[in-house]
Amino acid sequence: MFFKRKPKVDLDTQFKELYKETNKITADAGNELDFVIKYSQMQLACRNYEKLLNLIDQGANFDKDHFLSLKESVEEETKRIKGIIDED
Repeated sequence: MFFKRKPKVDLDTQFKELYKETNKITADAGNELDFVIKYSQMQLACRNYEKLLNLIDQGANFDKDHFLSLKESVEEETKRIKGIIDED
């Protein structure tokens, strides 16, 4: 009886792909003129940073403190944008 091996998940590759996507979302948000769209893009970036931190916790070989700092920065920007939207 033979068992199929479960394919090994490459956490570093998965991390890099998600980080590349997150950078694009953040850059697009920076260029967006509509604050509602910008806010939703920044919320998505926040969720992606949470996923990145989870990948680090699972064993991806990246500096957690650095990405925690990036996540906090995006969260602050998201709150700032939310304040602008609420003023209108």
